[in-house]
Amino acid sequence: MPKFQRQATHANESDILHLIDERFEELEETVALARLIPQIHDRLFELEKLLERPEVRGLEVKTGPQWSEPGPPARIVMQDDEDDNKIQENPDSREMDMKSVPTGLSPRSMAEALSPAANRKNKKKMTEISREKMSDVNEHILDTQTNEYYTWGESTWDLVMFIGTGALGPLGSIQTCLLAVVNVLMQVVFVAIAYYNFTSPDVNETSVLEAQRWRRASGHSLWSYSEISKESLAERVCKLDKSLEQSGIQVALYENIEKYLKSGTTGLEGYFTGQGLCIVALVCWYLMVAKELSHALALLRGILAMPSGPTRIDTRENPFTKAIHYRLRTVAFRRKVFSALLFGYRLLAAAVLVFVGTFFLVYTVSVTELILNAVALGIILDIDDLLFDALATTPGRHLVHQLDALPMPSLPRVRGADAKSVSMSIGIPFLTILVYFTMLGPFVGTLQDVSSAMCGGNLGFVWNADKRRVVLMAPTTGGGWEDQDATKTFAVEEGERVGFGLDQDDAKYGVWLQDVSLVGDLTVLSQAESIDLFNPDCGNLGDTEPMLNYLKFFLQNDSLQGCADAAPFCDSITSLPDYGGDDGKGWATRMLCSATCGCQTPASENLLVQGCPYGPSRSCHLSEAFLEFRQNSVCIEQNASSLRQYPPWVQWIEALTSYGNHAANLKGKQEALSIAQAMWDHGCGFQANLSAENISWGDCFSWNSSFEWEFKTPEVFCPLSCGCSRETVDSACPQPFGYACDQLEEERCLTLNGQHFCPGFSPSISGAISASASTTDPNVMAQLFVPSQMALIDSLAHFSGAGTAAIRIDLIPRGVLIIGLFNIFMVDPTWNMENMSSSLFGTSIAVFEARVLQFLTAAGVQLAGVGLQILSLTPDALLPIRRLANAGNETRSQLSDIDGVPSSRRLV
Repeated sequence: MPKFQRQATHANESDILHLIDERFEELEETVALARLIPQIHDRLFELEKLLERPEVRGLEVKTGPQWSEPGPPARIVMQDDEDDNKIQENPDSREMDMKSVPTGLSPRSMAEALSPAANRKNKKKMTEISREKMSDVNEHILDTQTNEYYTWGESTWDLVMFIGTGALGPLGSIQTCLLAVVNVLMQVVFVAIAYYNFTSPDVNETSVLEAQRWRRASGHSLWSYSEISKESLAERVCKLDKSLEQSGIQVALYENIEKYLKSGTTGLEGYFTGQGLCIVALVCWYLMVAKELSHALALLRGILAMPSGPTRIDTRENPFTKAIHYRLRTVAFRRKVFSALLFGYRLLAAAVLVFVGTFFLVYTVSVTELILNAVALGIILDIDDLLFDALATTPGRHLVHQLDALPMPSLPRVRGADAKSVSMSIGIPFLTILVYFTMLGPFVGTLQDVSSAMCGGNLGFVWNADKRRVVLMAPTTGGGWEDQDATKTFAVEEGERVGFGLDQDDAKYGVWLQDVSLVGDLTVLSQAESIDLFNPDCGNLGDTEPMLNYLKFFLQNDSLQGCADAAPFCDSITSLPDYGGDDGKGWATRMLCSATCGCQTPASENLLVQGCPYGPSRSCHLSEAFLEFRQNSVCIEQNASSLRQYPPWVQWIEALTSYGNHAANLKGKQEALSIAQAMWDHGCGFQANLSAENISWGDCFSWNSSFEWEFKTPEVFCPLSCGCSRETVDSACPQPFGYACDQLEEERCLTLNGQHFCPGFSPSISGAISASASTTDPNVMAQLFVPSQMALIDSLAHFSGAGTAAIRIDLIPRGVLIIGLFNIFMVDPTWNMENMSSSLFGTSIAVFEARVLQFLTAAGVQLAGVGLQILSLTPDALLPIRRLANAGNETRSQLSDIDGVPSSRRLV
């Protein structure tokens, strides 16, 4: 960049004065050597005359000056010596005689010894004189002695002034002209790009409206709510959450605005905003443009101040530095006109750059880009310097480097201040203030409006419209990242190491599937479906990895060795869906340790099944242990007193009581207490008691859905009160031998001593008895039916040796024919069924009939006119059961149940 300065204010004046002193000393040494030349000449002349004398032999010959002589011979005074005498008259000079010069010295050493400079040790040097003069400088002296000069710089604009002068040569002039054209083109391109792209703000009033639309449409919408972070989209954007998978534009915009405004900072940091940085950048930009204008104006003033005439450049040698310098003597008029045109272009370019650069800087929101943009604008002004440094010819460089500064007429000055500096000092602050109030201030206000529209007010809520178009709203809790399962992090970290020292089968946290599509399909399953899928046996998943690691994590106990150690948490109450109450420990334990927590049995001591795959058609209900328990259960109810002694029933009551007294906000707590009290007081009759108290508790097979608890249901304890039948086979009702409770009669089973005995499953003696009667009166047959059944049972017991309670007989009337199918079950393990069978079927028909008739007569039955007789007693049915059953249907409608008769004795 070209430089100009005032002649009387050199920054390196002391260095120049020292150089002058050194140069003077060298000149004085040269003069001292020159003064010795005449004396040397005289001595040589005398020596020649002595050599020309006749040779004198003997002792009288003198070979030179003797010690006895008072002094040397008289010196021949030459004409040149007379001139030196004038010098001796000077008191500051001293006579230089060869006698006083020591022998063996070099000419330079003799010059230093006899130099007049040696006698000036006490005299002041130029630097000292300069300092004394400077100490007396005042405003008037400095104002009158200051002159302005333009110092040529290494710039394309300076070199352009010498195109066609002959100094650059034809090719050099052409190249310099091209550099000027390239300079103009590059500046035009820079300015055009900035004008068409950066003079309109990216953030304006439309941005405020768009920010409001974004926040109202997406920022708080339920579909953009994050289940993981438990925050709305607006909350995450305003927290600058970099993990967002959407609204990245809003995050970047808000981040830039916050860095610019510093709205959330306090103290000293709050003063260093992007607004302050923009003002500093603007001032620096205006100073750079002002500097460019000052150089352009100085060049114009210097060229115009030169005498008009053919452009001529003289050369001279600096007597001190021995360097060759060039001096511009005259400048042609047309070159002055070109200089004015060049100044006009540079002035226009500066005005356009100020305009474009102001918009460029003011409308930059990013603080980082603001700094870079300020630097980029400076490059536009330095293009001439860059072109000169890279492409200018060597002669051209030498020319502008060695050119003497151009004197310029001084600008008007008042009390030490000149017009240029005052105008710049006033113009730059004025322009900065003007830009602040007309552009920067309103732009900052727009940024504040955008920031408020995006992140102002309450951020912690979401909304959604229901089918009625009513807007439903709810607050968000946040803190989801802090509650995030560490197992997810561990699983992902394992996934990153698979194939790099870790195999999929060795993963301790991740459950690897075969296909990516399965991951998507399985993650859309409900919680219950996922539990069922991954625990098809209702077993203990927590005994082996990777689920053992999840069990440790959920229970926050790394010392667990399996489900046996986690058993104390089986009855822990968890509130879903937020896993409150116990932080999800009970739910996780039952999910991973279903077998240990008793989910495989419908009547275990643990009432809670939340987390287990428990329920109709689910894994636990289909497990072998569950089905076996149902088959081993009986369709019998205990009374309230007995149930109060039954540990599982008592444990259920205690679990309900614990739920009702739990400190967590659980639904149905009061109802749980009422149900527990009713179960204790009334046993299986609690249902009627609750209905009488108008407590809606549900039914035996499902609790009231408003309770939101997951408990086992009581049908396993109260199958008769709950009406267990073929319609409830998917429940936990007893299913002895695979039969529903209402099927036991149909399958001719016997219930005795809390057990069921069914043909085909229990050891028994089966057979058939056929009898006939002569009467056809249905009323007589109905009256004879029950006594005949009792008589047959008594006879079977008598002849087989079994107890009557172990016998079941079903009579099927068929007109006057009565068919009786019987089973004698081995209710006593000591019985010998083979001997009993031989004894029974070895009895003659007559004997057996006599026993039956005797029993009927003793019971007071009138047998006259009945004609009852036993036709057969065989170990197998004489007729297919299906046919007998069909035959029995003809008269079944005529018979009714008789109160007090055991169900095993009733007619089928």
